[in-house]
Amino acid sequence: MLNCLPQVDYVGFDMSPAYINACRRHFGSRGQFHCLELTPKTVGDFGQFDIVLAIGLVHHLDDACARNLFSLAQQALRPGGRLVTLDGVFTAQQSWVVKKLLESDRGRFVRDEPGYRSLASHVFRDVQAFVDTDLFRIPYTTLIMECTT
Repeated sequence: MLNCLPQVDYVGFDMSPAYINACRRHFGSRGQFHCLELTPKTVGDFGQFDIVLAIGLVHHLDDACARNLFSLAQQALRPGGRLVTLDGVFTAQQSWVVKKLLESDRGRFVRDEPGYRSLASHVFRDVQAFVDTDLFRIPYTTLIMECTT
């Protein structure tokens, strides 16, 4: 994502040392990269942010972990801040090819749009969801959510 962003004060988190080391090698001068699991106790150590991105993450989390992610994101946001997520999504209209791709994803918790929205709505008062079918070069259905405090 950092390749697509303008000059920003970027702080990235992942629990995979390999992912963090790759980010530091490729983007070390453009941000801070931390290999750790954020918790309610540690999330405040990094200040507050205008935007939190969770790209390709929510579909890897069961409902309890997803609600925890939304709660941590809300804690990390300044008043008026927003969380933006992007994940694969099941829809009634999608082709069997897209459905098979989503079912084959490493993320075991691909949901439909109401499923994602319900999880976010437990924490955020305003949740906007947008389904996109042509974001990638392969047939795929993506849900982009914008959650504001």
